[in-house]
Amino acid sequence: MIRFGIAGIPLTSKGRTLVDSIIDSHMLGLNALEVQLLRVNVEEVPAVDYSGMYPKDVDDSIIVNILRPDDNGNYQSIGIDTQIESEDILQELFWNMAKNYDEMTEGGKIAKELDVQLSLHAPYYMDLLSSEGISEKSYDHIKWALTIGRTMGARRVITHTGFYRGSKKESLNKAQKVYSRITEEFSHSKGFPYVGVETSGKPELFGNTAELISLSKKVEAIEPILNFPHVHSLAGGSLTDVASFEAIISEYSKHAKQDLYAEFSGVEHKDGSEIKMTAIKHGDLKFETLSEYLQDYPGDMTLISMSPLLEHDAQYMNVIFLRTIAKRMQRKTTLKAGA
Repeated sequence: MIRFGIAGIPLTSKGRTLVDSIIDSHMLGLNALEVQLLRVNVEEVPAVDYSGMYPKDVDDSIIVNILRPDDNGNYQSIGIDTQIESEDILQELFWNMAKNYDEMTEGGKIAKELDVQLSLHAPYYMDLLSSEGISEKSYDHIKWALTIGRTMGARRVITHTGFYRGSKKESLNKAQKVYSRITEEFSHSKGFPYVGVETSGKPELFGNTAELISLSKKVEAIEPILNFPHVHSLAGGSLTDVASFEAIISEYSKHAKQDLYAEFSGVEHKDGSEIKMTAIKHGDLKFETLSEYLQDYPGDMTLISMSPLLEHDAQYMNVIFLRTIAKRMQRKTTLKAGA
């Protein structure tokens, strides 16, 4: 099955909540949605007002972590599955798409009923390979994304890695340690989403295809996220024919978790670097060529529109895909009639 969806809230959506986005995506004929964890604010507050409650019972904020003092008075992270005590400090997350766990749970149930597959993108600015302080802040954002993703039933949380630090080999080694830590602490066996690491579109950022495939071999619990415009840009415009699409899909699909998750849009690029995303009809990255290959793709795939036109281009991809199927069937019928 090939699913088509968008990254973010539909442009035509009048509502701005998680539930609105899911329902509107379904009404647009789409069956995938990449929810974006953007414009979030996290504050640390005393727990006195919430003592005796569980984080998921709080109805006016999203508590993503409890910090509790140990015997020496040092506060330690203990997650959200424990009853709140008066001496705790809470990390509260405020998000424009949902105000509490009940709303996220409701969104997940509606998505399941409507067959809209959910994923969640962590904040776009990540610097996991930087100095300890900055790296820990980025790590926290992935932790919170995984907690939210589990609540809404997302299959995967997608993240960028950030800038190279030191040599590329040193960056790969550090990335392996960071993602091993993440997937051990928030493992899929505990109900958390898979961690998907996205292809970078600029040479100064970690995450070319070779690095992601190597990382996926070293940390089996993560999956590489195939961003077609990023791959195309880094290689100076490499995806030009069916064979080139087949080759890159083959690399990524070996490490996919159930379905192959991919993102698509048009792109402007120069000298091996992405300049900006564009509408799919613009530029030299052609969905029609990818659609030709998808007719023979043996697995499941989710294709997310990152285009500035969002749902318009998601629908466009679906139309081109169905049109390609129809043309192939017509050719077969013609050949059979002439036999």
